[in-house]
Amino acid sequence: MRKFSLYNFLSLLVLTSCQNQEPDLMIEDFESVSFANWTVEGDAFGETPAQGSLSGEQLVTGFQGSYLANSFHNGDDSRGILTSKPFRIERDFINFLIGGGMSEDTYIELLVGEQRVAKSHSPVESETLQLVSWDVKAYRGQEASLRIVDNQRGSWGHILIDAIEQSNQYKSNIMENYTLTYDISQKYLLLPIEDSAPETKVQLMVEGKEVGVAMDIRLAKTHIEYWLPLSVDAYRGKKISLVFGQAMKGDMGISQIKPSDTFDLNYDEPYRPYYHFTPEYGWMNDPNGMVYHNGEYHLFYQYNPYGARWGNMHWGHAVSEDMMHWKHLPIALAPDPLGAIFSGSAVVDKDNTAGFGKGAIVAFYTSAGEQQTQSIAYSLDNGRTFTKYEHNPVIANPNIADFRDPKVFWYAPQRKWIMSLATSQTITFYASKNLKEWERLSEFGQNIGAHTGVWECPDLFPLSYEGKTKWVLFVSINPGGPNGGNATQYFIGDFDGTTFTPEALPYPLWIDYGRDNYAGVTWNNIPESDGRRLFLGWMNNWDYGNSVPTKNFRSAMTLPRELRLQHNGSHPVVASFPVKEVGDEQDNQPIIMNKLAENPLPIGADFYNNGYVVSFTVKLNALKAFEFALQNSKGEKIVYYFDTEEKNFVVDRRKSGLTDFSNNFADPLIVAPLIPKKSYTIHLWVDKASVEAFVNGGEVVQTNTVFPTEPYNQLWFDLRGNTVVSVENITLYKIKNQ
Repeated sequence: MRKFSLYNFLSLLVLTSCQNQEPDLMIEDFESVSFANWTVEGDAFGETPAQGSLSGEQLVTGFQGSYLANSFHNGDDSRGILTSKPFRIERDFINFLIGGGMSEDTYIELLVGEQRVAKSHSPVESETLQLVSWDVKAYRGQEASLRIVDNQRGSWGHILIDAIEQSNQYKSNIMENYTLTYDISQKYLLLPIEDSAPETKVQLMVEGKEVGVAMDIRLAKTHIEYWLPLSVDAYRGKKISLVFGQAMKGDMGISQIKPSDTFDLNYDEPYRPYYHFTPEYGWMNDPNGMVYHNGEYHLFYQYNPYGARWGNMHWGHAVSEDMMHWKHLPIALAPDPLGAIFSGSAVVDKDNTAGFGKGAIVAFYTSAGEQQTQSIAYSLDNGRTFTKYEHNPVIANPNIADFRDPKVFWYAPQRKWIMSLATSQTITFYASKNLKEWERLSEFGQNIGAHTGVWECPDLFPLSYEGKTKWVLFVSINPGGPNGGNATQYFIGDFDGTTFTPEALPYPLWIDYGRDNYAGVTWNNIPESDGRRLFLGWMNNWDYGNSVPTKNFRSAMTLPRELRLQHNGSHPVVASFPVKEVGDEQDNQPIIMNKLAENPLPIGADFYNNGYVVSFTVKLNALKAFEFALQNSKGEKIVYYFDTEEKNFVVDRRKSGLTDFSNNFADPLIVAPLIPKKSYTIHLWVDKASVEAFVNGGEVVQTNTVFPTEPYNQLWFDLRGNTVVSVENITLYKIKNQ
C-alpha cells in the first residue's frame, strides 16, 4: 500500500508539473485585423478590430499590441454582438483584458453548449483595460464559445476586449464572487467607503439564502473617507455572508469591514445645513411620496444608504409636525426583482377604494428594472411599514425608455384618481377608480415648453387666482434648465378630468431660476382648513451633484414653500415663498435698520452660527442697476445684480468659496428675467451651504448652493454712488425654533 500511495503521489506531481508547463493558448488577440473567427451582429464593433481609440472616444490604454475589440463605433448608442467560433477548453483558466462600461448590458460571456458558465463586465468605468480571469477547470475538454455583448445605450455604453487566452495560471488580481462570512452577534457591519472607488455588487446572504437584491457599494481601495452601517440586527445568532461580485486582491476595504453595536456619525460637518432637511448619511435626491396624515408631514425621498453618490435607489423616510424639525425613520421601500425604487407619490385612501384598508397610505413608484414600470405599496400603520402589491406592476411599459415618476391625486368632481406620468418628452394622464387598474386619458407636451432634456417628476394641482380655479402642471427637465443642468418648468391652464389645456403664456416658465431647485412636487392631503399648496424641491444639480464637497451625505432639500398664483406686471406666474412655520420677523427679535448706516453691514456670530434671514427693500428712483453681496473676511462672496434696462436678475458665485470640485459649478452667471419696477423687496435665506433669494414675495426666485470656507458675515451694497436710491427696512433675523 505504501508503494502504491507513493506512486500515485509521484504521478500526481508529474501530471501537475506537466499541466503547469503547458504553454498558454491565445484564443484571440485581434492582431489579424479581422473578425474572421467571429460572427458580427449590429454596428457597435464595426467591420474590423479597432486600432485603439475611436472617433469621439477618450484615450484607450491597457490593451496588447495594436488592435482590440471596441464597441464604440458610432458612439455609445450603437449596439452589437461578437460570437466566436467554437473552441475546446484545454487549460484551467481563461484570462482576458476588459474595459468600457460597468453596465450589466456590456459584457463578455462563456457558453458551454447553450449554457452560460461565466460572465464579466468591466470592473471599473474606464478606457483602461483590466485583466480578468475565469476558472474553467470544471469544463476542461468541452467545446465552448464566447460572446462579447454591447446592448447598452447612453453613457459608457460600450465594451473593450483584448488578449483572450487559455492558461493554467489565474493571472487576474480580481476575485469573482469573493465571500466573507460572519456569525452575527452585533447590530451593524460597518462598511468603509471611498467615493472615488469603483462600485462592486455586494449580495447579502443569510443562512445561505439571498436577502434582497445586490447593492452597488464603493468599498475603500486606498483610504477610508467615511463609514456606513449595514444593519444586521435582525440576524443575531445567524451566519451571514457578503458576496462580492468582483473584489481586488489587496483592497483595504474588504479587510476593514467590522461588526459593531454602534454607528458614530459626525453630524456636525462643515457643510451640514442648520435648518434644511438632509439624510443622516448617504445620498439623497428627489422628494417622493409627500403626504400629510394624522398630524404628520411625510417626506420620502430617493436614497442611497450605501454611499454618498447616486445609486441603489430606495425610498428614505422622515416625518415632521412643522416641516422644519424632522424625525428620521427606517427605509420605506427597497429595491426588488422588478428594479430600483424610483420617484413617485403617495395618497391617503380615505374611502378604501383599493381595498387595502380605510385610510391606508398608498405609495406609487417607478420600478426601474430592464424597463420602467409603475408599482404600488400600501401602509396601514401611518407609513412606518409598507407592503408591496403582489400583482405589481400596475402599469406596464408601452416600450418607452423614460416612463416614470407617477404623481397621483383624488379628482373629486368625477370621483376618480388621476395620475400624471412622465413619458419621455410628454406627460401622460391616467385615471383609476381603485388605484390598481389604470386607463390612459390624454397626453400633453408636444411643441410647448422646454424639450432639450428628459421630462421628469410631473405634478398637476389647482390654485386659486382672481376668484377662479386654475390648474398648474410642474415638469422637471434635465438637462435644459435656463442656467444649465436641471430645473422645473410649469404650465398654467385648465383641467377637465381628462385633458390639461394650457393658457397662452411665454413658456418656458420656471418655478426657480437658480441652479439648485429640482424635481420639486407638492404635498397631498393637506386639510381643506389649511388651504395651502405646499412644495419642496431637491437642492442640487445633476451637473455637479455627485461632487459637492460634503462628506457623509450629499444633498439637502429646499425650504418648504407655499405656492400661489400672482401677476408679475406682465403675466401670471407661480410664486413661492417659505412657509410660515419657518418663521418671520414677527416670530423673532430682529435687528432692524431703517437706512443703510454702514456698508458693509456686519452679521454677528449669533446669526451666522445658526442660519439667518436678511431682508430689505430697494427703491430705485432713477437708478437702473444695483448690486449687493453676502461676503466674508476672506473675500468669498455671492453677488446679486439687478439691471432694469437689461431686465435681468443675475447671481454670481464664481468667488463664493469652494468651486473647483466641478468645472461647471461657478460658471456661467445665473440669470433670471426681471420685470422693471420702482422697488424690489428681497429676502435671503442663508444656511451653511445655500442661499435662497426671493424677490417680491417669490415672484422671482433663485436657489443656489455655495460652499464658503467661513460663514458669510457681511452684507454689502453697491448703489453706483447714487444717494437718491434708498435701501429701507434692512432686517436681520434668526430662523425660528432652531
